[in-house]
Amino acid sequence: MARIIQTKNGHLTRQYFIQAEHVSIGRSASNLIQLDEKIISAEHAEIFTEHDQFGNEIYFLMDLNSTNGTFINRNKVSCKQLKHKDRIRFGHQQFTFINDSELLENPDLETLTWKNLIKYEKFSR
Repeated sequence: MARIIQTKNGHLTRQYFIQAEHVSIGRSASNLIQLDEKIISAEHAEIFTEHDQFGNEIYFLMDLNSTNGTFINRNKVSCKQLKHKDRIRFGHQQFTFINDSELLENPDLETLTWKNLIKYEKFSR
């Protein structure tokens, strides 16, 4: 499973679990993730899931021809695979992509706790 989280001043403010194959993001109430900000398009972006040959989930972020763009790690993207701890931006809304399965499969990765994650958020800007 994966999720996108948002923090403000070191505190978790929003968390959205990516539980469907297609998760729509935008200003419209019809989106699974609704972000109420004028510079975010009504149908701004989508996170979709595919599976590799071993059945592992692979997540992608696709811009839906939004007016102001979708960004991963400060780079404007049209469609790109998401990696653990990628920074995502829609308008002024910034999120971090968390891939829980990568944490379980790779014990060398930093142990994820809310305290460590918030610390990561504060010092990775």
